[in-house]
Amino acid sequence: MHSSPQARGSSMNTKIAIALPTNRKISPKAALSLLELANNTKYELEIIVSTRGYNCAENKNYIVAQAIKKDCTHIFCCDDDMIYEPETIEKLLASDKDIVGGLYNTKYETQSYVIEYLETAQECKELFECKALGTGLLLIKAEVFKKVPQPWFGYQWHDNGMIKESVDWFFCRKARENGFKIYCNPTIKSGHLKL
Repeated sequence: MHSSPQARGSSMNTKIAIALPTNRKISPKAALSLLELANNTKYELEIIVSTRGYNCAENKNYIVAQAIKKDCTHIFCCDDDMIYEPETIEKLLASDKDIVGGLYNTKYETQSYVIEYLETAQECKELFECKALGTGLLLIKAEVFKKVPQPWFGYQWHDNGMIKESVDWFFCRKARENGFKIYCNPTIKSGHLKL
């Protein structure tokens, strides 16, 4: 799905891929949230839903490759079971960072934010650098993917087959190893839906 800048009254060079990896039906609330988010931005959008891959990492790698082919300047990573504030993209762009995201809780019974803090920054009230953020609410400049070697998303596994490093942490680690910093804007928040 494509939305032209002319239709939005904008001639900006910014083109954002809405990157939605999913292998199930998206809930009406999540779909409505993404529509409101898209309707609230003046920038050109390219909505890319993964059609390849057997897991989240493959889906995300496929989406990013498509976004680069379509000359997107930014990739907005989102999830099919989350809701977003309509001004999310505008706030993330205003941060003007290579990699920037917001806060959202895990889906588990014990709730905690999907973030790994640096030792020097915890519970900040304004933009701060962190070690890793979840890719359910993350804006990444396309230039990052042109400088970080593939695969951009993957997993590390324990010997017993359990996940040692998630797809989110895998990406953040590789980005940091290649000289990029990850930032969190704690004023931007989202939430998981109960499916």
